[in-house]
Amino acid sequence: MTGLHLEAEGMSRPGGLVSSILEGDREALALFPPGVVGLAETLVARSRFASNLDPTPFHYTNPAARDRLHAALAGEGLVVTTGQQPQLFGGPLYVLYKALSAVRCAARIEQELGIPCVAIFWVAADDHDWPEVASIGCLDRGEQFRRLRLEPPPDRVGRPVGPSPLPPEVDHLTREFLEALDSREAGDRWLGVLRDQYSAGRSFTDAFIGVVSEWMKGLPIAFLSSAHPAVRAAASPFVRRVLEQGDLADDALRRGTEAVTELGYRAQLKQTPGAIPLFREGGGGRYRLRSASGLIQIDRDDNFKGVAELVAETTSDSGRFSPSAALRPVLESWLLPVQATILGPGEIAYWSQLPPLFQALEVPMPSILPRDSWRVVEPRTERLLRKTGVSADELRDGGAAAAAGLVERSRPRGVEEALLRLEDRVEEEFGALESAIVSDLPGLRSAVGKSRSQTFSALAALRRTLDSVTREREESTLGQLRRAAANLFPDGIPQERALAVWVYLARYGDEFIDAARSAALEAPSEHPSSRVDGVAGGATAE
Repeated sequence: MTGLHLEAEGMSRPGGLVSSILEGDREALALFPPGVVGLAETLVARSRFASNLDPTPFHYTNPAARDRLHAALAGEGLVVTTGQQPQLFGGPLYVLYKALSAVRCAARIEQELGIPCVAIFWVAADDHDWPEVASIGCLDRGEQFRRLRLEPPPDRVGRPVGPSPLPPEVDHLTREFLEALDSREAGDRWLGVLRDQYSAGRSFTDAFIGVVSEWMKGLPIAFLSSAHPAVRAAASPFVRRVLEQGDLADDALRRGTEAVTELGYRAQLKQTPGAIPLFREGGGGRYRLRSASGLIQIDRDDNFKGVAELVAETTSDSGRFSPSAALRPVLESWLLPVQATILGPGEIAYWSQLPPLFQALEVPMPSILPRDSWRVVEPRTERLLRKTGVSADELRDGGAAAAAGLVERSRPRGVEEALLRLEDRVEEEFGALESAIVSDLPGLRSAVGKSRSQTFSALAALRRTLDSVTREREESTLGQLRRAAANLFPDGIPQERALAVWVYLARYGDEFIDAARSAALEAPSEHPSSRVDGVAGGATAE
C-alpha cells in the first residue's frame, strides 16, 4: 500500500445559491418544501407504490442490488437516485463520488427504516449535447493537463448521445488516452476494462454503464438508461399529462424561477415562455416543444401539431418523447418511489426552481442531498504538503501564493533579520531627517523624499535578488508545488471536476478504488458537503 487517500473538500464556492442552501440560510431553504433539504434525524418513509417499470431495462451490479430493486419496483422498497449523462470514458471523478454517495445514503435509509432501499444511477441518455459529454481531462506522464474530445458522427449531431454507437475514431482516442496516462502495473487490469468497454460499435450508454458498474462492482447499485424503450413506454402516461397541461407546467417553472431571482440569485435553468418541458425527436433531431396559438411547434422548420395528435403519438410512438432537465427529476419520482436523491452543485441550483413543478404535477418531492466531494491526495503530494506547511487549498491559484510564501520562509534567517533591521533603521533615520528639514530647510523636503524613495527602491531590488537566489536554491521544491497544484487543481479547476477516474486507476489500480470506497462509505457523517442546516446527509456504513 502506498498511502494514497481521499480528503474531503467543500463542494461549492461561498457566496452563491448552493452555498447558501448548504449553509442552512433560511431564505434559500424556503425555496423548498419543509424537510426536503437533507435527511431528517428521524426518517419517515415516503409513500411506496408499485412502479409500472419492470426490472428488464435495469443493469445491476450484484444479487443484493437485484433483490432490493425487485422490492422497490413491487412497492415493497424505496429508491435513492443519482445520475449523469453518459460521459466519455465514464467522466470525471465526481461521477464515481455520486454513485458511492447514493449507495451510502441507501444503506442508511434501509437500516433506519427497515425497508429495502436501492441506489439507482439514472443515466440521462437523452442528452444531445455532444461537446459537453464527449470530452475527458487527464494528466499526462509529464503532469500536464490534457483534454481529449470525440467528435460526433455527422448523422448523430442534434440527436441523443446515449443510444449513439461509438464511431470508429473512439478506438484511436482510447489508445491516445491510455498512452498519455502515467500507468503502472497495478492499473493494467483496469486499463483493459476501458479498452473493452469503449470500442467502436458499442452504444455510448452501454460503454458508460460498463465502466461505472466496474468501479462499483460488489456494491448494491442499479443503472437505468432514460432512453431505454421500456422507460419511454412506462413514462408515456406522464408525458401525456404534461402535454395536456403544458400551461400548468410553464406557469410552475416560471414561478420557481421567479422565486430564485427574487432572492437575488441567478436561475440555473432558463424558462422560455411557452416552452413545454419535453423534447420530441424528429427528422431534424431532438427539439424542445413550444406552445403557439393553441398548437405545439414540433421542430425547427415551423411544423405544428395539435395537443390531441401529440397525445395519441405518445402511445403509438413513445420513443420520440423525452423530458427536459427540469422535468426529469419529477419523472423519476413519478416512475420510482424515490426517498432521496444525490445531487451535484449545479443540480442543487436548478432543483431550487422545481418545487412548484413537483406540486403542479402532484408528485412528492424527495429529499435532496449533496454528493460527497473529495480530492485524491497522492503520497508524494502528502509528503510535500507536510514538508512545506502548505495546505491543499492554498494551491487553488496554481501554487503562486504558496511559492511566494515558501520563498519568504526560506530566506536565511540571519540575512532576513538584518534586512528588516536595515529597513527599520532607514525608515527611522529618514523620518528624523525630514523633521529637521521641515523646520530648517523646507525647500529640500522633496529632495529628501526622492532620496528616501531611491533608497527603498534599492533595498527592494536587494530583496528581489535575495529572493531570486532563494528561488534557485528551492527550485526543486517549487517545481514540486507546481506539479501538486496541477494535480489538485488542474487547469485551475477542482480535481474532481477535471480529471478522469482513470488517472488514478492507471497508477494505483484497486488501491484507488479501495481508498475511494473507504472514504465515501466509512467516513463519519460530518463530511462537510453532506451536512445541511446541521443535518447529516450521509451515514456511516454499518
